[in-house]
Amino acid sequence: MLEVDNKKILYYCQSLVGVGHLACSLRIISELLQHARVDLIQGGLDTGTTLEHPGFRSLILPTLLHDTESGGFFDPDDQRGIDEIWGARSEAITSFLGGPYDAIVVEFYPFGRRRFKREIQDLFRMVRESSGPVPIFTSVREVLVPRAPEKERRMVDTVKKHIHTVFIRGDAQIIRFDETFSLAHEIADRLCYTGYISPPPPQFRPARKKQILVSQGGGNVGRELLEGAIGAAALMPDYFFMLATGSRTTQAELDALRATVRSSNVEITPFLPDFQRHLMESAVSISMGGDNTLLEVITARTPALAYPYQGNSEQGFRIKKFAETGLLHALDGADLAPELLKARIELALDTPYPARNIAVNGAFVTSEKIRCILAGAA
Repeated sequence: MLEVDNKKILYYCQSLVGVGHLACSLRIISELLQHARVDLIQGGLDTGTTLEHPGFRSLILPTLLHDTESGGFFDPDDQRGIDEIWGARSEAITSFLGGPYDAIVVEFYPFGRRRFKREIQDLFRMVRESSGPVPIFTSVREVLVPRAPEKERRMVDTVKKHIHTVFIRGDAQIIRFDETFSLAHEIADRLCYTGYISPPPPQFRPARKKQILVSQGGGNVGRELLEGAIGAAALMPDYFFMLATGSRTTQAELDALRATVRSSNVEITPFLPDFQRHLMESAVSISMGGDNTLLEVITARTPALAYPYQGNSEQGFRIKKFAETGLLHALDGADLAPELLKARIELALDTPYPARNIAVNGAFVTSEKIRCILAGAA
């Protein structure tokens, strides 16, 4: 066994829209805590999700959220200016750091979160000053939003300058990193496919119910999917429709959505505890197709429909590739008309679930790779 139990790792994760990046980070951290202490610096909305472990500390930074319309940042509480929040974040990080550290893991950067470049680079500098030239790792999804060549070049230059290993959360047999990142060949020696990061396989599988689970995900986009499901529910009275809205849905939005319900077989909830159990009990899952949700659906082996977030191409590309394997059925905007959505649900119900397996042990593989590198075995 590799002896690295005295190692200490700093982890940085900044979320912007949903909670998928944080969910993946916490699963990796859970594995790292088996053989190291971990300090997490977390940005984004506080979802109340954390880990309880004697070797774990966390810092939730003052919140900066991304405005999808303007492209800028905003304070969700509308109390402080953006420069003031940046300053408060910097002070919080400086006070929190408890090195020396043996490694840094950063979520997504430099393939995303480049608007946090200064904060991240300052973090690298402070750790180097206190801990020396420790290895820096990044964990990134297998699908990227297409970027201009000059931006890809800057990403490659940053990897070559700072990043020891790029851990790709994916299965190369389904999606290769170079399909959405054209310069992947220039950093091929630093790329490591880990498999997808999935929840643990269930210890038991409850009986399926005549239930359709519709989930909006962790953001506040996709109301049209919920409205389409409400319409389809009225045409499928034999099935119960459970609608789980996004974590950022306001009470006013919830009330407005409930006012559109026209059948008694619909329940709308702003929070669904034990989501995995509900998935395993459901006959069909309908979701926005976020990467974490897709993996939860596949782990549950629940027939699935996925309607991608329309704000970028990343989810749509992943859904298309997964659909080609038979693991789900892709939806587009036209499919949300009640009659068409009913037909798509019935197709999913009638289609045998594929036997194909994909690599889903990404959190463990990432942890073990880091463990080997810090022990000098790789």
